[in-house]
Amino acid sequence: MNPTRFKILLGVAAVLLAMLAWNWISGWGLVTVHASSQPLTKVISSIERQGGIKIITNADLTTAIDMDVDRVPAVDAVDVLAARLDGNWNVTYVVGPQKSDIIAGITALGQGDRRDADFARFGGGGFGGGMEMSDTVIDVRRVSWKVSPSDKPEFQAYLDQMAQKTGAAAIAPRTWNPTLSSPPSGGKVASAVKQLVGEAKGQVEEVFVIRVRTEDPTRTADAGGDRGGPPDGGFGGGPGGRGNFNPQWAEERTEARLAQLPPAEREQVRQDFNEMRATFDRIRALPEAERRAEMEKIFNNPAFQDRMVERQMSRDAKRSPEKRAERFRQYIERKQQMKSSS
Repeated sequence: MNPTRFKILLGVAAVLLAMLAWNWISGWGLVTVHASSQPLTKVISSIERQGGIKIITNADLTTAIDMDVDRVPAVDAVDVLAARLDGNWNVTYVVGPQKSDIIAGITALGQGDRRDADFARFGGGGFGGGMEMSDTVIDVRRVSWKVSPSDKPEFQAYLDQMAQKTGAAAIAPRTWNPTLSSPPSGGKVASAVKQLVGEAKGQVEEVFVIRVRTEDPTRTADAGGDRGGPPDGGFGGGPGGRGNFNPQWAEERTEARLAQLPPAEREQVRQDFNEMRATFDRIRALPEAERRAEMEKIFNNPAFQDRMVERQMSRDAKRSPEKRAERFRQYIERKQQMKSSS
């Protein structure tokens, strides 16, 4: 073969190989699922394998799932799956001194019971404290945690701070709360939590938790996550309960999560959020009778109703047709009940 022609063919082959390699690398972590009445366990396995994540749920693993996503980030795939199940989700860091503690924590998460006396739970609230203002799915693992000095240099105090400042969740054995020799350095949640646990000489596993409603009265009726707030307010699962809530940290959480939004969307979401927060802060200061009247006025405001319907429609678009029909039926029933009681 002519040497020049051989070099040209070799160059073309190298370019094609590079293109194939780039397509492969650029697709790392992206998820494609085309499921038609496939069991939940199979869909979860596919998302875990493609996204390089671990998913825990209290849903029935035999549930038939219809789902279509193409080359989306793992968090988007989890968000769609949670919507299909009519549930909520969050990223939770299971921590403990030994591997057996991690296994026990994951088992507790799979059971869906947030009242397990053996574990302290932190976080789990959604965007801005459970109020979704954007259709963009935020990857909390990339949210930045700016560490504040702690009066108690204890592991769980910093774990609580991380949860409140970022919206990530964590679960740890209640009796494991070592004193740290130095504060954590912070940074992106995924790496910051590993560094924090390393300082405590422990182990950690990152899991995506999808929770659905359950008929069992001994277990959590519902739970929050990056798409909805938990019944306990989202914080204070550890020592001190809800008294641990820090308003300043909530402000930082909002800004840290806003930073994950596309620039074109960020300022509008910040403006909407600030307007809503100012309104509810004003109402909160009113006497109870006036507060109820103001709340009723807001909920009856057409602009507010349109905004709520728009957000709900965006979320419903990810649900199955059956779930959308069921939610519409429930909406009509509530409207009829309100009309008959007025």
